[in-house]
Amino acid sequence: MTRLDTPHDQTTDGGTAAVPTTRAERRRARDRAGRTSRRRWTAAALVVAVVAVAVALLTTGTFSAASPPPPAAPAGAPAGLVVLHHNMPSPYVLVDGSANYLYTGGYGPNVAPHVPVRQFTSLADVTRDRRTDAMPTLPPGSWGWIWTVDVHKAATGYAMWFTTAYNAVLNPGGVANQCIGNATSSSPLGPFTPSPGPVICQQWGSIDPRVVVAPDGTHYLVWKSDSNADKTTVIPTTIWEQQLAPDGVTLVGQARQIATSTQPWEGALAESPDMVDLGGTYYLFFSGNSSLDPHNGVGMMTCASIQGPCTDNRTSAFLGSNHQGQGPGEESLFQEGGNTWLLYSPNAIFGQYFYRPLAVARVAVGPHGPYLARFDGAVPGR
Repeated sequence: MTRLDTPHDQTTDGGTAAVPTTRAERRRARDRAGRTSRRRWTAAALVVAVVAVAVALLTTGTFSAASPPPPAAPAGAPAGLVVLHHNMPSPYVLVDGSANYLYTGGYGPNVAPHVPVRQFTSLADVTRDRRTDAMPTLPPGSWGWIWTVDVHKAATGYAMWFTTAYNAVLNPGGVANQCIGNATSSSPLGPFTPSPGPVICQQWGSIDPRVVVAPDGTHYLVWKSDSNADKTTVIPTTIWEQQLAPDGVTLVGQARQIATSTQPWEGALAESPDMVDLGGTYYLFFSGNSSLDPHNGVGMMTCASIQGPCTDNRTSAFLGSNHQGQGPGEESLFQEGGNTWLLYSPNAIFGQYFYRPLAVARVAVGPHGPYLARFDGAVPGR
């Protein structure tokens, strides 16, 4: 187990029973269970101006002259697709050749499927419940609840990273620590065989693993140190990164801090980090503020490189509460067919639900960077 101690550092799918679905509720449940964007110039001047603008935009990597950016989405309706009546917390999509796979977090302690996975040709299909369990056998010592799953193709098969709490690994508060484990399989559908214990577990826990792949094929793992588990003080949470070996599960070198929560709207909380290359620049998307707070939303930082650092300079959320409901969070992104899609799990869409539906928005890049694009009717998938 790699330990990075810092100073502080639903029942069934579609069910409507009041089960703990937010991070705060998960923590409370575990605490109880474990002690729980003048006329005209001369022709010459116009040419000079156009060339100057084109050079500036192209060199910044934020605009492609080949295709003008699509119009922005209406402020009140950023999502293009909503899947209701299914509990889909922490959604994540793996695009693997000609197939797509949707993974979500589990539904509760020791409730199967532990890692729901659906193979789909279009996200419109996921309402047809064809889920299977990617991890039928839980990790040894796990509290029994798996969430924030990431799956990537590795040199010898498929590597999964996940979050769970381990009963025998206690944080300084005496509570079972939320830690990051990994698993391997020959198929994206599983079954995945988990590691015998936690792989990353900082002083107050480590959660929300995501993998980003560099142009040269090098994999990096990004995650959040769970310092907000310390209830005695307010500690801004930190995002970490470490290189992975070709097998997808072996950590290489040392972990490094690449970002920290700094903006007031985030409530000192930045989690669910997901790094993506958009127009030649790396951006770190994350979920800011508590999942129980209406200020919860999807934030975005600009990164100097795939290895950071990432600058937290937006004073508001990239995607905040809207007519669909409050608290869009637990986001992930995937790219397919020239489009970038943002998946997220709102606390409430068109009303209060006891489960977390699935929403998807389209992200595009314009002269000023990423923005929410108008949904054009296309549904992610093939």
